[in-house]
Amino acid sequence: MRFLLSSGRRTQQGLTIIELMITLLLSSFLLLGILQLFINSNETDRANSSMARLQENGRIALDMLKQDFRRTGYQGCATPTTVSRANSSRVFPLDAMGVQNAELNEGAGTASDSLVMRHATPTRMRATSIGATQVTFISGGNISFVAGNRYEFILTNCDEVAIFTGVASARVDNGDPITQAAFPNQYTITNLQGANNGAPPSLYGIPTGDGSQFLQVVENAYAIANDATNNNRPTLFKNGAAMIADVDNFQVLYGVDNAGQTSWFNAANLTDPLRLQVSRLQISLVVSSPEEIAGDANTQAFAIANIGGDTQLAAIGDRRLRRVFNTIVDVRNRP
Repeated sequence: MRFLLSSGRRTQQGLTIIELMITLLLSSFLLLGILQLFINSNETDRANSSMARLQENGRIALDMLKQDFRRTGYQGCATPTTVSRANSSRVFPLDAMGVQNAELNEGAGTASDSLVMRHATPTRMRATSIGATQVTFISGGNISFVAGNRYEFILTNCDEVAIFTGVASARVDNGDPITQAAFPNQYTITNLQGANNGAPPSLYGIPTGDGSQFLQVVENAYAIANDATNNNRPTLFKNGAAMIADVDNFQVLYGVDNAGQTSWFNAANLTDPLRLQVSRLQISLVVSSPEEIAGDANTQAFAIANIGGDTQLAAIGDRRLRRVFNTIVDVRNRP
């Protein structure tokens, strides 16, 4: 009898241990499943967040480029067809869009392009004295020039345009009580020069005050380079400063209207007569996430704004998320 009771207790105790082990095993499987679900959910959230940031960065990048490119060729109140006076340092509207193979460069194959664009900036500046060798002007409080530096300007009476460079003086106070509040700064531009650093264009017939506009010429250069401050990642630079990070490819096509149809050219085929007729730009940016998020290496190629046999950018075999952004920009200030 004692033996039977003892055996029954051992059997019950053994079953209890087995049940406990099974419970622990099932609990472990359940915890592993929950942990895997959490990991997958976390990776999905990271991927979704990265894609959202990527899309927002691309949209902002295109908006910034479109804003700049639409200003190309702006020369104040003068019409886009107004050609700069003889001996001007630039000949707008032609030179508002850079020189072929010098300032407009076509990347070999699918390599990124680069370009230089120019326009007058609508700043608060007013010429008060115009002479053959110097120009004195007043400006708003948020506009400043470094004494001794050379700048490029447009002076126009809305019918004619003269573009020239000159050396800025040190700032002095505008002593005119009538205009001082709106234009507190006064500068004198000397050592005027025109084409090829030669004599400036004639400024005769361009009045001062409300009868003319005095504007600074802004030059913007865009190119892809590696950014040392961002892990040497490819970045779109504007005038040597990082503009848009993680841009793997930048392409530009130039549109010329032909009987209501747009013909597209790359920079290598953009002769001077065609350059003068460009009225649209087609832009593509391949933008990547700053981190490697995807589970596998990329195999996707992207359609880019190029012509011939180089319209597909081959897959870049890392695990970053990528998207291509395309847009067409109307260049308004063109003939």
